[in-house]
Amino acid sequence: MNEPNIKRFWENLNNTKLIRYLLLFALGWAIIQVLVGCVLLQQVEENLLMPRIMQGSINMNPVFMFFALLVGAQIAGLVGVFLSIPIAGVLISLFEIEEMQGKH
Repeated sequence: MNEPNIKRFWENLNNTKLIRYLLLFALGWAIIQVLVGCVLLQQVEENLLMPRIMQGSINMNPVFMFFALLVGAQIAGLVGVFLSIPIAGVLISLFEIEEMQGKH
């Protein structure tokens, strides 16, 4: 009398495993799509939009801006990243270096 109950229990357990794996696969695919979309949007924003916005607001060439970020990170780490753009902007304005200024 116990054997049919055990057999039914194992069959139900296997059926729920299949449903869980199917749901996990479907949700996993959606999660991957969302992550890829977020990464693509972030890359477009940071590599295309932000240099153009920053160039107009601080009058600095985007190539020099990235170079300043790299130098600031190498010299002072995270603090250098935050301080590199303002320091570079001050130096460009102070010495009036036209080649490093952005186009208006």
